Amino acid sequence: MKLLIGAIAAAAVMSVTMAPAKAASFSCMELDGKAAAEVRICESRWLGALDERMDSWYRRALERARYFDQTVTVRSEQRDWLTARNACGTGFFCIRRAYLNRIRELKNYVEHV
Repeated sequence: MKLLIGAIAAAAVMSVTMAPAKAASFSCMELDGKAAAEVRICESRWLGALDERMDSWYRRALERARYFDQTVTVRSEQRDWLTARNACGTGFFCIRRAYLNRIRELKNYVEHV
């Protein structure tokens, strides 16, 4: 009986750790054709959480940008940031640093523009 409970517990842990992370700005359901950085984000709970946080600040920045007719600029900066993030490949710390910097930039924009 103890062996069965242990096996069930191990299977539960594996299913949680093997499940793809959630990313707010793109789908992790189909990884074929995704950039290496996006695959890494989907595989990492921590990077997925940063993606969700960045997406939240990006949406706030877009909302703020509409008031000042700066939507094109904010979107262009986001595309440039995505190119830089994707250049990290699968490097966890590079991707993490890119997210932290972008979140700081977006937060600064929302709070000070």
